[in-house]
Amino acid sequence: MAYVGNPIDTQNTFQSLVGKKFSGDGSTTAFTLDVAPSSTLDIEVFVGNVRQDPNSAYTVSGTTLTFTGAPPSGTNNIYVVHQAKSVGTIDPPANSVGVTQLNLSDGSNGQFIKTDGSGTLSFATVDTSGATDSFAITGSTPTLTIGDGGAEDTKIIFDGNAQDYHVGLDDSADSLVIGKGSALGTTAHIVTDENGHVTLPLQSGFVTANNSSSNNNVTGDETNYDVVFDVDIVDRNADHAHATGVFTAPVTGLYHFTCSISMGGIESNHTRLILQSTTSNRTYYNFIANIAAIDNSGSLAVNGSAIVDMDANDTHKFQLRIDGGSKTVDVDDSTFAAGHLLG
Repeated sequence: MAYVGNPIDTQNTFQSLVGKKFSGDGSTTAFTLDVAPSSTLDIEVFVGNVRQDPNSAYTVSGTTLTFTGAPPSGTNNIYVVHQAKSVGTIDPPANSVGVTQLNLSDGSNGQFIKTDGSGTLSFATVDTSGATDSFAITGSTPTLTIGDGGAEDTKIIFDGNAQDYHVGLDDSADSLVIGKGSALGTTAHIVTDENGHVTLPLQSGFVTANNSSSNNNVTGDETNYDVVFDVDIVDRNADHAHATGVFTAPVTGLYHFTCSISMGGIESNHTRLILQSTTSNRTYYNFIANIAAIDNSGSLAVNGSAIVDMDANDTHKFQLRIDGGSKTVDVDDSTFAAGHLLG
C-alpha cells in the first residue's frame, strides 16, 4: 500500500549498537574505543554497573576515552555503549542531481563552479594556486569564457622560463592583443582591431628618403654607388642605417625592399643603367635599361623592388650603376626607399 513520508530503509532497518568492555586496574585512566564518538553524550559509560556522568566523569578525544579518576580493578568491570553511530550512506540515483543544485567550492580560497541555470558551468573565481597537468573541455560545442561583459581587460598568460607571453583583450581599444610579458598592451606583437585589421607594431621595417641634392657625381663610368639617404622616416627595430643605406636583418626570413630613385646629370654618352638589391647571399637586379633608348632631358626616375632571402645579420643595400660616359650622374631629392620583414 502507499504511504506518506520518506521511503522505508530496507537496507539498514536494524543496526546493532557498538559496545566495548575493559578491565580496570586501579591506576589506568585512558582506554581505546573501536569507534570514535562525536561527544561524551554519544556514549554511555558504566563502571561496576554504575553509569558515569558524561559531564564530569570522563572525556573523549577521537577513540580515546579518559576517566577523571582511575576505575577500580576488576575483570570487564568497565563497559561502553555507543548511543549513536553511522548506519550507512545513500547515493542519489544516477542523473537525479541537476547543475542548478550544485555549488562546488573547495572551502579555502573561494574557487567554485557555478551555473547560470541553462546548463553552462563557469568558474566564479580563479584558484591562484594553479591547476596541475592539463584539462580538456569536451562536448559538441565546448566553450571557455573569460570575463563577465564588464569594462575590463582580460588575458591568458603563458609563464615561460626566460620569457612570458600573453593573449588578451584590450577592452579600452576593443582589440585582441598577442604580446610579450605578462602586462597587457605594453609590448604588443600582433594586434587585431574590431574591424579585422591586423597590425604588427614591432615588425622590422623602414621608410627612408633623400631630400637633398648633395649626392652629386656619384656614378657613371661603370661606378657602383651605394644609395644613401638623409633620414629614416620610420625605422622599426633600428635595423636601417640611412647614412650608409645598409639594412641588417634581425632574423632569418623573407624581406621585401623597394626603391624609387631620382637622377640628374645624365649625358648622351651614358649607356646601360642597373638598379640592384645587393645582399649577403646574392644580388637581385631590380631594373636594367639602356639609357640611350629612353627619351630624357638629363633627368631620369626609375623604380625597383625585390623579395629577398636573408639570414640573421645579413645585410642589404641598394646600388646604382650607370655605364659609359663619365662620373657625372647625381642622385637627388625625391629619392625614397623602404623595406620590411615579410616573415
